[in-house]
Amino acid sequence: MAMTRKEIVQNLNKIGLTKNQANAAVDTFFEKIVEALKEQKKVSIVGFGTWEWRDRASRIARNPKTGKAVALGTRKALVFKPSQLLKNKLKG
Repeated sequence: MAMTRKEIVQNLNKIGLTKNQANAAVDTFFEKIVEALKEQKKVSIVGFGTWEWRDRASRIARNPKTGKAVALGTRKALVFKPSQLLKNKLKG
């Protein structure tokens, strides 16, 4: 089961923030990440991971319905790379 935005707000509420403060904090946090990504900036959270845009080369793909070859041009893809600290926490 996925952790939801609501659960994040509830956890912030447990550490003393009011529900409105917690909502505002979560909203601002995600808005700033989205803003930076829209500007094609790299977003790095120490101890968690990094989101960045990477160039993907053009290639030939297949339409699964028709089997016809389709040329895909170069494009940017958003990727997330977890930090080593996060990887270690997930292993242990």
